[in-house]
Parts: sequence; structure tokens; C-alpha cells
Amino acid sequence: MTHHHLTDDPHPHDVVRVFIGEPSSIDPSNGFEHDGALLLRFLADPLVDYSPDTGEARPAAAESWQVSPDGTSIDFRLRPGVRFHHGREVTAADYVYSLSRVVRPATGSKLAYHLAFVEGFEAVREGRADTLSGVLALDRHLLRVRLQRPFHEVASVFGHRVTAAVPQELADGDPEAFRVQPVSTGPYRVVRPWAPGLGLTLERFAGYHGANGAFPDGGGGHVERLEFRIYDDVEQAYHDWHQGKLDVVKVPPARIAQALPLGESFRRTPCALMQYVGFPTEVAPFDNPAVRRAAAMAIDRQSVIDTAFSGTRPLAQRILPPALTGDDRSDLTGVRYDPAAARDLLAREGVEPVTMEFRYNAGLGHDAWVNSVIDQLNTNLGWHVTPHPMVWPEFLAWLKHADTLFRMTWAIDYPSADNFLYPLFHSASIGSSNYTRYHSADVDRLVSEARATGPAQDRRKLYLEAEAQVCADLPLLPLWFGVQYHLVNLDRFTVNGPVVDIFGEPVLRSFRHRS
Repeated sequence: MTHHHLTDDPHPHDVVRVFIGEPSSIDPSNGFEHDGALLLRFLADPLVDYSPDTGEARPAAAESWQVSPDGTSIDFRLRPGVRFHHGREVTAADYVYSLSRVVRPATGSKLAYHLAFVEGFEAVREGRADTLSGVLALDRHLLRVRLQRPFHEVASVFGHRVTAAVPQELADGDPEAFRVQPVSTGPYRVVRPWAPGLGLTLERFAGYHGANGAFPDGGGGHVERLEFRIYDDVEQAYHDWHQGKLDVVKVPPARIAQALPLGESFRRTPCALMQYVGFPTEVAPFDNPAVRRAAAMAIDRQSVIDTAFSGTRPLAQRILPPALTGDDRSDLTGVRYDPAAARDLLAREGVEPVTMEFRYNAGLGHDAWVNSVIDQLNTNLGWHVTPHPMVWPEFLAWLKHADTLFRMTWAIDYPSADNFLYPLFHSASIGSSNYTRYHSADVDRLVSEARATGPAQDRRKLYLEAEAQVCADLPLLPLWFGVQYHLVNLDRFTVNGPVVDIFGEPVLRSFRHRS
């Protein structure tokens, strides 16, 4: 399978045709990877949404919220008139059901960890309770969420689509039908049940509330249909954009130089993600921070960026991307390309040449640069590192117990420093997204203290201290920060506001058909 088109009309009226990979799930409870998450931006409106350019939290399905002074609970005043796609009004009881459903083992959500701070999480996760004791419908339009520990940035989490409401009568009434045709609260709805390989068409939902504060026009969308076309090869999709068969496509790394002259249609958008090389910190010799630093010094990241990405990605010398810090110059890792110093460091540590695999997911534009990183480690250090490409689902499963070198990207789920530092480096995240299995009592303490700190400036200071400690220990080597490259057909569409958001996704709600 390469790609499947739902319509082959070269200029279908009032539809945006968008490149996408095959989603793993389109249910809000489990849209854990990039493609499912993209679809869910339009299918589900959470309580909070993020301004596309700054990532600032704005009221969406909630009119307002209030975090308690001690950071242990948050109250949401629901917006009256928010409706599910089948017509029923959403109430606070729907959130009691929906949030509990995410956590129940039977749901099989890979995103349940986002709610680990909610009171009653363990009881539901272990099957001792059906409902999160900390999620309370105080009245029809007032929802309270009580937390196990203080977390002052909690409002941001409720912009993640995993927290969106779904109707119990459909999700429990016919789970299989719901899996392929989920119903939620977004400005677009699923027209026909999703069949893997065939893509998905969403159409505008006439009953949408139209008051999402993240969008100046209320976020209801202007185009009648969004057509997501499945490709397993971005090269083919890029070719089809040039043939007029797609309106929005990602640009493969090898095509960036070729796409640069396409003017306004070529979009280069910095986004809050970091590409990294992960070290298995529990496997010798990478349990030694000096060995991790030596490996880092043997990789010429700038040459990789210049060769693979025409020099268009910002070198990362810290964990948090500029989209979150407003600063892209700070050098917290102190890593410089210096193979001779790297060899000296390994000699001082008495480390023999390493024989190990380097695992990565194949076919998404990583192969060339991963192989050049492997060549540098082997040439500069006399190591025997071999590439091991994997298909994405197998790679994701393997990462949970990664025991070799690997590549991975971390992109924000919600715009907060916490969403980089807690999932990647807190010891509580080992077994979920802390793939390097890094544990530091200091980092755990700083992140937990930050969560419990009310004033934003003081909180930020603690997060930055945690980041500095991680950069000293180097459980992973940050390579570059995210820049997404898209081609967008601006002959057919105008876009009011950013074309691509802080997450690196097209802001399809703002697309208007040129009449």
C-alpha cells in the first residue's frame, strides 16, 4: 500500500486534502501518535485549547477555570450549548465518565498516564474502582478535578484531546462502532466509519458551539470537508502535491532545498519538539555519564543538519525548545564536536570499544541521518554500531524496554516545560516515555517542587534547574529542535492567522476556500 484516495476529482469543491500516515486510533482516549492526534484536533474540543501561535491556554468547551491556591484542585465552568455530534448537550457528568474511561484498563489507552495526577487514578487503573474519585460533577455545568499532589500547570493538560468528552451511550453502547466512528465535541465529525488504509473524511458539524477562545473566529472551521489521505511514503505524497492531488503535505528532508523557492506555499515553522539520540542508561558502558558525553562529542550534529536538512534545523544545546523558552541560544549541554577529546575521555574511563545496535523507525526520512551518526561513532571512536531499522509499532513497543542506542523525537502534548521534563526524565515515567530509564533524585525533587509552586516565575526557575541537571547528566543527546516543513496550496485557500501551529500541525480550522 502506498496511498489511497477517497476522491480523485483534481479540484473537489470546498474540501482540503491533507497528507497523513495511518493512524493507530481515532478515539480521543487513545490518539497517542501524530496522525491520530492530528485528526482529533478537529473531532474533539477539549475544555481548554491552545492559541496556534503561542500555545497559550484559552477557554474552549469550558468558559473558565480556577486552580485552587494550593494547586490540588481545578474547577471548570462548562460552556452551555456545547453538543456532541449526535446532538446531545455535554454536561459535567460526561467528563466524569470520559476521564474515568481513559484510565480504565479495558479501554487500553496509551495516554492514561496524562491523568496519573488525578485522585483515584490507581484504584481505577488497577480495576478496584470504575470511576475516578477525584472527578466530580458539582452541578450540570461545574466540574471539579481533585489532584493527588499539587500541580499548578494542570489547566494545560486539559487541552490534550485525551481529556475531551465522549458520550457514554455510544462509547459503551457499541464500542466497536465507536472505535471506527467516534463522536465528540469538535467542529468536524466522522462521515463514514474509518477503515484502515482508506483515509478519513470529516465534515463540518452544524451544531458546533463556535466559541473556542484559541481562534479569533471561534474555531468552527470554514471548509465543508477535511479529507485525510493515507500515505506510507512521504515522497509519493510530495509528488502528488505537485500533481494537484493534495493541498497540504510535509516536505521530505531531501526535498527542502528544492521546495525553498516555492515562496509562500513553502512553510517553515519552528515547533516545540526535540530530536534526540537516546542512551540506555542502565546498560554498561552507558550507565557512566562520561561515556555518554564522549559519544555526544563524537557526533558532528551541525554537519548532519547541513547534510540531511540543508542547514535548516536549529542545533539543540538544551532540552526545552525555543517555542517554550523564547530562547534558542542557551548552551546547557556544553557538548562540542571533538573526537580526539572524546577518545581521551574513554581512554581515561578505561572503556573498551562498544558493540551495539542503533534502533530507529524506518521510512520516515530518518534513515540517512541515522546512518551518518552511526558512521561518525564508528569512525571517531572505533566502535561497532550497526543500524537496526524497525516498523513504527514495533519500535514503539521496543522503546518501553530499550537496551541499545536509539533515535526518538519528543513533541509536546501540551505547551509546558513540565511536559518535556516529567515524561522524559522523572523516574515515575520509566516504563512509559522515559525511554533512557534515567533516574536522578535531584531531578525528581525539582520537578515535583516546580509542580507544587504557585507563582509562575518561581515555578519556571525550578523547571530550568531540573533541565540544567539533566543536561549535565546527558541521558540523551539533543540533536536539533523542531522545524516542520509543509507545502500548502495557497492558490485554493486563504488562511487567517498562522498556517502551521506551535505543534507543527496545519491550522485547518483557519483555511478558507478562495471563491
